[in-house]
Amino acid sequence: MNTAANNKTFFTTFLAIGIAISAAAVYQTELQTEAFLKIRTRYKWAILMIVFGLNAAAALIIVMWPDRSERIWESLNLKRFDSALSKVAGGLLVLLPLPVLWIARAEYFGNGLEAFFRLLWLFWWLALLQAAGLKLMTRAAWPTALAAALLLDGVLAEAYSLLLPISNYPFSMGWSEASRFYYASLVFSQPIYGARAPLSVWHGSRYLMLAVPFLVEGLPIWAARLWQVMLWFGVTAATCWALTRRLRLSGGTPALIFGAWLFLYLFQGAVYYHLQVCVIIILLGVSAKHPWRSLAAVAAASLWAGMSRLNWYPVPAMLAIALYVLEEPVSAASGKWRYLKSPVLWAISGMAAALIGQALYILISGNTNLEAFGSSLSSPLLWYRWFPSATNPIGIVPGVVLVSVPSWLIAYWRLGQSARPMHPLRSFALVAMLVVLLVGGLIVSTKIGGGGDLHNMDAYLVLLAITTGYFVGGRDVAEANPAGQSAASTPWALIALLLLMPVAFAILRIGAPFHYDKAKSDADLSAVGQAVQNYGRTGEVLFMYERQLLTFGMIARVPLVPEDEVVSLMEMAISGNQPYLTQFYRDLASHRFAAIVAHPQNLGVETGDFIEESDVWNRLVAQPMLCQYKPAVSFAYSHVQILVPRARPCVEFPPSIHGP
Repeated sequence: MNTAANNKTFFTTFLAIGIAISAAAVYQTELQTEAFLKIRTRYKWAILMIVFGLNAAAALIIVMWPDRSERIWESLNLKRFDSALSKVAGGLLVLLPLPVLWIARAEYFGNGLEAFFRLLWLFWWLALLQAAGLKLMTRAAWPTALAAALLLDGVLAEAYSLLLPISNYPFSMGWSEASRFYYASLVFSQPIYGARAPLSVWHGSRYLMLAVPFLVEGLPIWAARLWQVMLWFGVTAATCWALTRRLRLSGGTPALIFGAWLFLYLFQGAVYYHLQVCVIIILLGVSAKHPWRSLAAVAAASLWAGMSRLNWYPVPAMLAIALYVLEEPVSAASGKWRYLKSPVLWAISGMAAALIGQALYILISGNTNLEAFGSSLSSPLLWYRWFPSATNPIGIVPGVVLVSVPSWLIAYWRLGQSARPMHPLRSFALVAMLVVLLVGGLIVSTKIGGGGDLHNMDAYLVLLAITTGYFVGGRDVAEANPAGQSAASTPWALIALLLLMPVAFAILRIGAPFHYDKAKSDADLSAVGQAVQNYGRTGEVLFMYERQLLTFGMIARVPLVPEDEVVSLMEMAISGNQPYLTQFYRDLASHRFAAIVAHPQNLGVETGDFIEESDVWNRLVAQPMLCQYKPAVSFAYSHVQILVPRARPCVEFPPSIHGP
């Protein structure tokens, strides 16, 4: 295809996608207008609707217009601009859109998923300016320049959003943010707290990885926050390297573009770093030519999965089977049953290793309430969270469609364009595993406590990313040519769609820098510490919230009460764990604690993104606690409240665990 035809294909595709984004932006702007008291007369609304409408109309005219002369399309190569000055101009075009995007997001388009398509529209056009800048600087083709611009913006946005939480702010920066550091510290509970405390019953491998900073005594909380950021960066980058290496994209522009795309893709869920360890082991260890090494890799990854997350138990074996199916034709084996020998062995050994990993972790964790390890199996399912709601304005199902469709289209194109595609057995195995993980992720996403993002779709997203990498890179082996086959380049339209969503999600996560008033924070910290010491002289002090203050020695330590940390209490409440809650109520009724460090409880306030979770918390935790304890001291800046026993507790106590 000549240069003019390439340019025409690129720009018509770009404009067609722009039309779709403009239409979605108009629709979303109208919905938000309806939600905010019909403010159609406001100038911002009018300007936005006019701009989006004109953009869609103009783009449609250009796309539908009769063919232009080859000379016009050829002129878009920008060959006339080939000087030192043009390269400087190109650099400015690359840099200037970044502050424009920032200002528009903060001051004009708004924050959150409600502004998703408006922000995406602006980003799409700014990326074209950046692509022009890169083209002036490097003479790259338009598709390559736009891909580089999109991914550059996405990686910068993701890096910025990851770095935001690094702070020495002593209190939790989210309802569970600092709790993670407490659970990680339990690996070294004896030297830190002076007593052995049981490990977390959830995400054991994650807390093992987060425990590394506690090897060095006295590190501050900002070091733990930095270490978590390093895990996100490092493990995700290692996953990208492992898959890029396996696809033999060892260097050059294709490897950088694919690696950057995968880096952003894994954050769409996000796929947590402790789960990516399983992926890395499989990518580096599994090979049909080395059966014993492959079996060891599946066993090791599954053992780690058993200490990580229940729905990941079968995933390492499924990833290994996917690699085998993509790389090994049926024709290379002596019959179908012989071809299936390794996948069956991996599936059985992988599940066995995962169960062993779970049993080993339970054994070393020191927990006696074994029912807690299966709490997620008894949690209610909220099916409405599949669709747009207050919890997730996009919805799980629409979100999955947005991130999946480009990959499925690429798979359809790839399998259809080959004269000798995969054997039906291989195609069926890939599709079946993807469907199983998709359905499983959708069901888990409806569990109370979930549905706010796509992190429960992580296993499905990983398998889909690996499959997409093989198809885009042409590394899937056809039946007719076991040594590999030459593959046509994936159409630019599909590549553009593939790049757009991960980058868009990264841009959406840009937030304002975190600032805090150190004087007020220090004053609250000192006052909390003094109050805790005073109450600690008469009995136990329960840190229901803000337990990291003990972990990092920010207040003088009192004896640790391992039970009833906020994350544990929430999980036990939403799963209706009767033995745990019954003991909690006994402790409250007997006034076991001289004081409870908590946050103000919002009883009767049905606001927020997770209403059902708030209702369960209020009914099973907050109300029983406030029946037996009353606020004694409150700190407005840090939102910390200290409660002490009531002289006259409630008459009706405890509540019904199974609801009204």
